[in-house]
Amino acid sequence: MMTLLRKLLGGAGHSSQRSNPHQRTATRHAAPGEPFVINLYDDRVVVHRPDGQREELAWDALERVIVRVMDRAPWAGAAWLILAGDADSRQGCVAPLDAANRDALVTRLQTLPGFSQQKLDNALRDAAAGKSRSDAILWKRGLPTPAAEEANDDNHRESDPQPRHGA
Repeated sequence: MMTLLRKLLGGAGHSSQRSNPHQRTATRHAAPGEPFVINLYDDRVVVHRPDGQREELAWDALERVIVRVMDRAPWAGAAWLILAGDADSRQGCVAPLDAANRDALVTRLQTLPGFSQQKLDNALRDAAAGKSRSDAILWKRGLPTPAAEEANDDNHRESDPQPRHGA
């Protein structure tokens, strides 16, 4: 995942320029303001980056959804969604929350059981204020949902023996 982010955002200490000034580089990093386009399908999400690259993730391979607020120029204060696939799929997508069709993506992600809208709202508030923050996991496959935890607590209480009076 870090390699994917470095390619997209141009990791610190990495240069896209080659040592030979006459040799053109084929790698172009996305710049703020250039459009990212998100396409949603029944079976997958596809992110088209402004550098011409395309990232894709099958919904059934989705393992976790992370929000990141960048702290490095030129992306400082920008909120990004990182969709990480399972190890077998080796898929993932990274998209800024100002990408075209972002609302449809967020709406789709909100249907995931246990998706944390509160963490997303906090990240968006920090981004709007120009603050950076550590990554927050909005959803992870296999984590119990708040409703499931509550039901489990109710079942546990029902299976407890009745308190004895006068003992």
